[in-house]
Amino acid sequence: MNLNRLIRLKWDVNNHQHLPVLQDEILQLFSWKGPISSYADLTLGGGGHLKLLLEAAPLPKRIIAFDRDLQILERTRSTLSKHFAIEYFHENFDQFAEKTSGQFDRIFLDLGVSSFQLDDSTRGFSFQRDGPLDMRMDPSRGQSAWEWLESVEEKELADVLYRFGEEGRSRVHARKLVHERQTKEIRTTKAFVEALGFRLDSKDHHGKHPLTRVFQGIRIFINDELGSLERCLESLPQKLAPGGRLAIISFHSLEDRAVKWSLRGKLAAVNKKVIQANKKEMADNPRARSAKLRIYEKNEA
Repeated sequence: MNLNRLIRLKWDVNNHQHLPVLQDEILQLFSWKGPISSYADLTLGGGGHLKLLLEAAPLPKRIIAFDRDLQILERTRSTLSKHFAIEYFHENFDQFAEKTSGQFDRIFLDLGVSSFQLDDSTRGFSFQRDGPLDMRMDPSRGQSAWEWLESVEEKELADVLYRFGEEGRSRVHARKLVHERQTKEIRTTKAFVEALGFRLDSKDHHGKHPLTRVFQGIRIFINDELGSLERCLESLPQKLAPGGRLAIISFHSLEDRAVKWSLRGKLAAVNKKVIQANKKEMADNPRARSAKLRIYEKNEA
């Protein structure tokens, strides 16, 4: 990657650093071919990918951006609105078809948790620092993780950890949490990891926190991430204009499988095999290590 581009795209939103993954691959395969009149970013986050694509070619007439996290949406809007005319939606991406009219020439989704959410200890997405065990993408809606954990049955908890976290020790962890909550409040990330016998800074032999999959499973369940993705994927072939392209970046196997099987036979895969970051990008940007990119094109009518 060109150093100037790296510097330009590692941009700051209210003192937060955000480096989009797979930048070169997105530009090459999700490239602008002919006049593009409309673009939809359904997971705005820090706006890094949107800014990357909008700076690469003449601006489309219509640009829309979705994010279910109002705090991040407003933070990113305050920066992007200085340079681009964008229509913003404080909505989950499964509302894309219902909230917008017409078709789009380019549609983009980055399914990862935003860097801003991970860095904010008050959101409860990371065990790197202590904070409320919330985990909601939209704190104004639904039940927080700690509220759910106070009453969930052991079997359901184990099922969630196994199904959404692909956690091999799901039953052991579920039994331990249910036992510990009888005498302790488990309302913070620190209390959660300590209830399972770990610390916030614990590492396994791979250098990861031993409860990474446990956190993933609870987060996916609390936010209905796979259900939202499946509903969104169902609508995307109709929302993509003929000749248009759809790009989706996923970060774990459950998402990638959902994308692959939902769109098979409905849109043409531009890249026959899933695209992943090269070794240099993985070293420069650790978030890219688990990123998987799939790009699809809708045949001309």
